[in-house]
Amino acid sequence: MKHCNQISFLLLISLLVSTNTLCQEYQSVFGIEITRWQYPFCNLDQSDLIERVSNESTTIDNVSYQKVGTPNEGTINYSLVPNSGNALVREDTQNGRVWYTGVIETIQGFDTVEFLIMDLSLQEGDEFIVHEMFGDQDVAVIDSIYYLSGLKHVRTTYQHWANDYPLIFIEGVGTNYGLGYMHDQYNMCSCLISLNKDAEITYINDACNPASVSLEDPTENKLLLAPNPASNKISLSNLSSNGKYTIIDILGTIVKEGYCHKNNSNIDISDLKNNIYFIEIEGSIMKFIKE
Repeated sequence: MKHCNQISFLLLISLLVSTNTLCQEYQSVFGIEITRWQYPFCNLDQSDLIERVSNESTTIDNVSYQKVGTPNEGTINYSLVPNSGNALVREDTQNGRVWYTGVIETIQGFDTVEFLIMDLSLQEGDEFIVHEMFGDQDVAVIDSIYYLSGLKHVRTTYQHWANDYPLIFIEGVGTNYGLGYMHDQYNMCSCLISLNKDAEITYINDACNPASVSLEDPTENKLLLAPNPASNKISLSNLSSNGKYTIIDILGTIVKEGYCHKNNSNIDISDLKNNIYFIEIEGSIMKFIKE
C-alpha cells in the first residue's frame, strides 16, 4: 500500500507539472498602459521616422482588440484609413499568435483585412503564409527556434527584398519587421527600430537603420543630440522640461541613468566604452556613438 501511495503521489506531481506547463502563456506584445513602436518609412525619394502608439482597446463581436494609432498634435488618431498604418490587433498569448487588421489596397480597391502576422506555436519545417501586395503570397518555412534573454524566437525563411535579415517572430515583441509589415505595402524599409512598453524600452534593433532614414527629425522642436560621434559629453537641445534619461547599449542593457535640466543638458559619457548607444528621454530615442 505504501508503495502504491508513493506511485500515486509521483503521478500527481507529474500531472501538476504538465498542467502548469500547458497553461503557461507567452508574453504579450503590448504593455499594460501604453505601447510605442518606432520604425523607418522609405519609398523612392521619401524617408521618415514613423511612430505608432497603442493605449486603447475595444471589443467587437465579443473579441478584444488593441487599437494601434498615429500620434497627432497631442492626440492619437485611431481611424482605419488607407495608408495610415492604423490597425486593430488581437492576440492569443496561449499559443503566441497575433492578428493585425488594417486597410490595404487590393485589385478591387481598398479593403479592411486581417492577417495572422506571428505564430510562436510553429515548429521547424512548418509553413507560414506572408501576404504581399495585391493578393500575392509567399510561403515561408520555419528554419530555427531559439531563445534570447528567455524570450522565444521563431525564424522564418521569408526575407523582404529590401531587408538584410529574415522575418523573425519574437515573444513579447511581435516581429523584427514590426506588426504591420503585411499591411504597410509601400514601405521599402521593413524593420522595427524599437519597442517601448509603459515607458520602458524592451526591444532595440540596431540593424534597423537604413541609410536613407535619419533617426532625428530636422523640425525645429524635435529633440537634437550633438556632437555625434562624441568622446566626453553629449548635449541635448529642445528639451521641453527637466526629465530622466536612460542610456542603453546595443544589447539592451542600461549602462547609465540620470536627470537632465532643460537649461543644462550636458551629459557626461566619458565613463562609457567606445560603442554604439541609445538614449531615451521625453519618449524619444536617439542613437549616438561614443569614440
